[in-house]
Amino acid sequence: MLLKVRGTLQQEGQSYWFSFKPDFSIEVVKCTTKVGEGEYLLFASFDNDLHVFLFSNEEELGLFQVLKNVKGVGNVKASRILSLYDVQELLDMIKAGQEEQLALLPGIGERTAKRIVVELSGHFKNADNATDDSFTEIVNAACDLGYDRKVVTELLSRNTEWRNKNLEDALRWVIKEINQKA
Repeated sequence: MLLKVRGTLQQEGQSYWFSFKPDFSIEVVKCTTKVGEGEYLLFASFDNDLHVFLFSNEEELGLFQVLKNVKGVGNVKASRILSLYDVQELLDMIKAGQEEQLALLPGIGERTAKRIVVELSGHFKNADNATDDSFTEIVNAACDLGYDRKVVTELLSRNTEWRNKNLEDALRWVIKEINQKA
C-alpha cells in the first residue's frame, strides 16, 4: 500500500515517528535523509510483520524497490542505506564503483557492497537517474529461467545492444549471448 501524506517526521530515541495530526502518529522506518514537516510517501509492507517505510519522494521509493531486491539487502538494509545517503549521493557511489564506501554501512559487508555495485551500475538509463525498468525486467526474467543474476547483470551492463529491443527480444538476446559463452 502506498500513500502520499503530509505531516511531520521526527526522531524520538532510536525510533522515527510520523505525525499526521497533532494527536496521531505512526512509527515508521525512515528511508530518507529528510526530517521535519512536508509531503512524504508512506509505503506499508506486509511481509511477516507490518512495516511502514517513509520516503520524501518517488526517487527514494524507486531506489528502495531496486535495492531491496539485491541479494543480501532486503527491506531493512535498503532503508538503512537510504536514511544515510540521499539518492544522488548513492547513485554517484554506485556508478563510481565505490564498494569500499558502501561496505562501511551498517549491515553491508564487502560481498553485499560488490553485489550492489554490479547489479545496479548499469541500471540507470539517463542523466536524471530514472530507473530503467526494462533492465530489471530482463534480469528477473532471465533469473526465473535459471540464469545467474550476476552473469546477466554483467552482460547487460557491458553491452547496450539489448536496449533497442522489446522485452521478449532482449531476453532472447541475453539467452543467446550466455549460451554462446558456455
